[in-house]
Amino acid sequence: MPTTTSPIGMPDSLTVRSEAAAAVGAELLSAGMASYRVRWAMSRTARALGLDSFTAIVTYTDITATATLHGRYRTRLTQPRHVGVDVDRLHRTQRFVEALPDDGTTAAEVHAALDALRARGPLHGRVTNALAAGFACAAFAVLNQAGPLEAVAAGIAATVGQAARRTAQLRAWNHLLTTVIGAVVAACCYLLAVGGAGAAGWATGDLMGGYLAAVLFLVPGFPMITGLLDLVRADYSAGLQRLTYAALIILAAASAAWTVSLAVGVEPVVAEPLGLSPPVLLAVRAAATFVGVLGFALIFNSPWLIALAAAAVSLLANSGRFLLAEAGVPIQVATLAATVLVGLLAYAVARTRHVPRTAISVPAVVIMVPGYAMYSAFTLVNAGQAAAAATLTLDALQTIIGAAFGLALAHLATSPAWRRVEQPR
Repeated sequence: MPTTTSPIGMPDSLTVRSEAAAAVGAELLSAGMASYRVRWAMSRTARALGLDSFTAIVTYTDITATATLHGRYRTRLTQPRHVGVDVDRLHRTQRFVEALPDDGTTAAEVHAALDALRARGPLHGRVTNALAAGFACAAFAVLNQAGPLEAVAAGIAATVGQAARRTAQLRAWNHLLTTVIGAVVAACCYLLAVGGAGAAGWATGDLMGGYLAAVLFLVPGFPMITGLLDLVRADYSAGLQRLTYAALIILAAASAAWTVSLAVGVEPVVAEPLGLSPPVLLAVRAAATFVGVLGFALIFNSPWLIALAAAAVSLLANSGRFLLAEAGVPIQVATLAATVLVGLLAYAVARTRHVPRTAISVPAVVIMVPGYAMYSAFTLVNAGQAAAAATLTLDALQTIIGAAFGLALAHLATSPAWRRVEQPR
């Protein structure tokens, strides 16, 4: 049937086909996919639609693409309504693109498939989403050597904070505003929880070791890691925009948490080691890693099987990272080695289960992002300890770069397309 959006009344004209290919890219970009895979998916769709070529520039929020057909060309700008993270949509959209028939498809079929994907909605309800954040932050507290009561308080605070942030997100509020809301609510809930525990006589002493862990559900791990991978692929516009966004989110969350602590008159502290034996400590860290990554994967709207796969991959890699660090290897080098392993294992899972590699690798690496150190550095700056803050910030940045380079090395080792300069066309 003729497509009504065709400006010249012809079915599947250049305009209609280019819009369908761009719609696939917009769907992936809005769900958090790195720019290279967005361009690959649009090029694959364009070929199936019969276009002669489809060249695109992809940033964090925009797609500018030029399509050609029989000597004619058309350039269009596409802007997704909202950019976030949705692993289920990434997975299903990529599967759809991979399954496009070689003998061609129509623009109507592409749009129908995308409409069906959008109609699915979130896999996990608001309660599951909030609890996932709570378990993830409790696990983060354990990894940062917080005590059991502090970890429980961090989990409760993060659950309530994520529920508040999710409510604001569903109203399509500004990203920075939703981040501040989540951080303030989580920080206040943590202080109430530990204050109540102290008043009830359940614990004595300073219980602030888990305070910063309560807001770690706000760490923008997906844009941070994919932004660094974009830079490795020389996608500088997308990479720098993603990293700028991640930096602003971190600053917003850290500022909100620090402001609450300042208003109440308390100061976050580094948790004291629990004094566990090495085998027990390794087991506790392994369990915390699994729970933390599973929680983050569910926040990213991952299907359960993908979330469990990411958690299992991270359990192996992060346990190895801790063993290397205990053996005296610098944490940056240990992180590099661990993320290489994550990338290789994610490649194996992606090949066998036909899922996007980033759906496995990014949640698995988020647990290694030193969000605690970054928030602590911000607190130290405001406390006038600039030298300590600078040292902590440099260590954190080196660890993040090591994590990104580890994933990049795994991509370079397993993907011929990553080793070539050419871009998808």
